[in-house]
Amino acid sequence: MNLKNQLLLLVGISTLMIFSLQIYYYSKFYSLAEDKENVHTSRIIRQVEENIISFTQDIKDAALASSYNTVIHDYMGSDDPIYRLKLNKNVLEIISGIKSSNKNIESIILVDKERNIVGASSPFDYLILGELEKKYHPDMRYPESQFFGKIYNPEKMEKLAYIYVHPVFSSLNETNDFTELGMVIVVYKTEILDRILTDIKATPSSLLLILDSEDNVVSADERFMKGSLFDSEILKGIESNNKDRQILFRGKLNHVQAKDIELLNWKIVSLIPVNEMTDELRLVRNIGFIMGTVMTLLILIMGLIFIRSVTIPFGRIVRFVNFIGNHGGKQRLQLPIKNEIGILSVEINKMLDKLDETNEKFIQAKTSLYQMEIAKKQAELSFLQSQINPHFLYNTLECIRSIGLAHGVMEIVEISTSMAKIFRYSIKEDNFVRIRNELDCIQDYVRIMSIRYMDKFSVTISIDEDILDMRMPKMILQPIVENAIYHGLERKNGKGILTITGLVTADQTVRFDISDSGKGMKVEELENLRQSLRAAVPTEGGIASRGLGLLNIHQRIRLAFGEQYGIEINSIDNEGTQVILHIPLLSNRMEVSSESSTLCSETNP
Repeated sequence: MNLKNQLLLLVGISTLMIFSLQIYYYSKFYSLAEDKENVHTSRIIRQVEENIISFTQDIKDAALASSYNTVIHDYMGSDDPIYRLKLNKNVLEIISGIKSSNKNIESIILVDKERNIVGASSPFDYLILGELEKKYHPDMRYPESQFFGKIYNPEKMEKLAYIYVHPVFSSLNETNDFTELGMVIVVYKTEILDRILTDIKATPSSLLLILDSEDNVVSADERFMKGSLFDSEILKGIESNNKDRQILFRGKLNHVQAKDIELLNWKIVSLIPVNEMTDELRLVRNIGFIMGTVMTLLILIMGLIFIRSVTIPFGRIVRFVNFIGNHGGKQRLQLPIKNEIGILSVEINKMLDKLDETNEKFIQAKTSLYQMEIAKKQAELSFLQSQINPHFLYNTLECIRSIGLAHGVMEIVEISTSMAKIFRYSIKEDNFVRIRNELDCIQDYVRIMSIRYMDKFSVTISIDEDILDMRMPKMILQPIVENAIYHGLERKNGKGILTITGLVTADQTVRFDISDSGKGMKVEELENLRQSLRAAVPTEGGIASRGLGLLNIHQRIRLAFGEQYGIEINSIDNEGTQVILHIPLLSNRMEVSSESSTLCSETNP
């Protein structure tokens, strides 16, 4: 084949390819235009949803203002007809004021617990109440029984009535119970929704409407559709929020989106003709085909070279950098080419290696800084402790004990004796002690608490003899026992039980179990505390004082022995709490590193 034929063949192939590329890019632009319009429509639907939520909140606020008004409570809670007659005018003025403050409210109906309407303004109020009883049979005995609904009787009513029903209860009495007084029915208008939909029309022939649970049109940007029944076949297949598809509507192919409003059991529906979504692309398509025809050969050759040597490798680099930026990791870029893009990939890999090395050094520096900060705090604590004269405290406690003996007050003698033992134990220089010594400290503390709370609780201690001479960090059981007494048993009505057990598990771990039959914790508080222990930091929003103490002990144990040790906690509200502590089995001759000794030298959190 001669050069001319080769050139013609190349031009023909190039022409075919460039037009194929034009068609491909046109389809992509078409898809992008659809996506853009879908995003725009989603924003419109979200805006309508926000307006509806604000609208419903205003309705709920009006109902709340009525149901929690003290004058209305006095009126509806009184059985004295004279007293109610005196308050009637005030009640009507309150209802009128609430109604006038919100133009979207058509009527506010007060109904007492005998289902009598208070201050009815029209027969329509009795009609609403009657239809409400037939359709919903409202049970207003519980504070959470409020609901949105719809009333319609075609034989008696000219239009639909949308309502919000809220119970009226008296304030809490001495037994923490509510007293049912009746209910408030707010009948609201939907005209404001018509204006909202009219103001945000997406395209000239688009349709935006709001449907209730029975597919009746609550509001639409075409006013004549309001109150009519929408064709439910159009919405088949759209089973959840933000689902979309294309359907034939009014003789045109339309793109339909729907969004559920769960509070009202309503649905926002948007229909946009597909041809209106892509009108702006027609001129782009025509110009593109003309330019493609004129520049076929040049664009083809340069495009192939550029795509093969730059675009594809550069796209891989961008995707790789994006992946590394979002996920991290040790992956490296592999490009088997020798041009500038290949050199760039090599330099990127070198940069990532240096970045990893820098990050490791930074983490090591932060760790060292953290350990230095702990050492500094420990030094400050030791300095403060050194300011206390132990002999002065011993002498003071002995003086108190002597006074108790002189006056025959044995409680004072026991408290001062136990307190002296605890103080002597807490300021010992040893950071690791025998388990029997820690147990003696707990018994002294429990003795003091038993006197303070006048035997409000009993204590059962069961520790295996085999572990009594083993070693453990000092003062880690006493804070847990203190939590059990203050946060559990003290708040319990009646006498409680505190149980302390200790044993060696099959995996050579010492397990302590401190259980109380006290107040316990609610599920949310327990989950917050567990999450804090797992993360080894207080959770967002903070935790209770008991949680801070347990977290402190948990961190001390994990820093000293590793993450496999620490604290577990179980609790049931109003039944009790169980704290399980795991530490390694330490013999009485075991040497402990200076770092672990420092980390465990803190006392009561």
